[in-house]
Amino acid sequence: MTAVPIKNSEQGLEGRECVPFFSSDQNQIRFEFWYLVVLFTLASAVMIFLQFCGNVIGLRHADKLLIFAVFGGFFGGWVYDAKWFYRVTARGKNNQYNFPWQPHKFYWRVLTPFLAGVVAFATFLLATSDFLPIVIKSKNSARSAFAICFLLGYFSDLVLSRLAAWAEKVIPTGASKRAADEN
Repeated sequence: MTAVPIKNSEQGLEGRECVPFFSSDQNQIRFEFWYLVVLFTLASAVMIFLQFCGNVIGLRHADKLLIFAVFGGFFGGWVYDAKWFYRVTARGKNNQYNFPWQPHKFYWRVLTPFLAGVVAFATFLLATSDFLPIVIKSKNSARSAFAICFLLGYFSDLVLSRLAAWAEKVIPTGASKRAADEN
């Protein structure tokens, strides 16, 4: 019996077949550009509305602070995403920085601002509740919440890796938990 070689496409989706919505890289690039523009415009409009009309709709300061924290992380992720988009599309000449267009990263690029917002918000909540060894002086400032979460969102990959390293130190493993239980 002879082995039949398996094609890469049979092992998983790659390249253009991973994102079948677009007929070409150019169409996908145009879509992602307008996606980023629309996301930025909508998020900015919502934040401006909440800033100036929050009291009219009954938004309390504590709620506004949390909403601005989410938006800070969202905008941090958006800037990271937009920077990546710029690096691979507006480089002036073909493969100047050796970052070719990768259509299969479509879902990552579309979800980055939202994932960054969630990571930043959760980390902000952990920090402001004194669960993490981070000191935030202005815990009740919406501006500080936005600024801190912007940074946490922009560096959300780094935040997740640092949180994982911290959790490995804090959360006991099976062996150390058993030893603690025996004492």
